[in-house]
Amino acid sequence: MSERFWEVMCSVIPLWGILFGLNVVLLVFVGLSLFLTSPEPGTSQIMVINVVLITGFLVTLGYTIRRCRSGEF
Repeated sequence: MSERFWEVMCSVIPLWGILFGLNVVLLVFVGLSLFLTSPEPGTSQIMVINVVLITGFLVTLGYTIRRCRSGEF
């Protein structure tokens, strides 16, 4: 089961690279908006949530790309 899962995941590795790049761009946008917006409580909370979600996606995508390129499945 696990080997078949990684075969399917690695068959679309270009998609994971595109999504990784998109998440990096989104993280840069959130970083810029930290300096360009007013420090209101609601705004800060939403930005922290965005950073947590984007970082989680980056870690997951990075692991998937690394695992597919190493062939350890």
